Amino acid sequence: MYEIALQTDADTKIVDALMDEAFGLNRHARSVWNLRPGAPVAEMCFVLRDNGIAVGSLRFWEVMLGTHPILLLGPLAVRPDLRGKGYGKALVSAGLTHAKSFNWPAILVSGEVDYYPKFGFVPAAPYDVQWPGFIEPERLQFFELKNGFLASLVGQNLPVRPVG
Repeated sequence: MYEIALQTDADTKIVDALMDEAFGLNRHARSVWNLRPGAPVAEMCFVLRDNGIAVGSLRFWEVMLGTHPILLLGPLAVRPDLRGKGYGKALVSAGLTHAKSFNWPAILVSGEVDYYPKFGFVPAAPYDVQWPGFIEPERLQFFELKNGFLASLVGQNLPVRPVG
């Protein structure tokens, strides 16, 4: 039996360990980490515990898309030996449901092309997003939280940058 809860300060070390285990110690070298210089959005950080043991986490960060503050999903981390058991899916579903209760217009993810569309993510390529560094364009995907927000982006050539 598992439970998903908001992360607390007490979860910080275990979440960092989960991310090291899931992504390796060089995870900060990826271009997406350029968008995470500060703290994640506290009310959008989750930990999944199975029988009381933290085995997965999901964090969201505020980034700017042009002049629009949006959420950046990730990292999503699940202990490698427990992948494929639905923990990641449960975390993403819980995160998207929770995000709908706030005033964010959209969520952007740099993620697996075949994984995120099942949650309703769509390719970001048609919106000409300017990513800070190298990324395979097909990895960028949007989840619209406010109807019409993505349509309003067409033709704007908007950079993604960290807040602050």
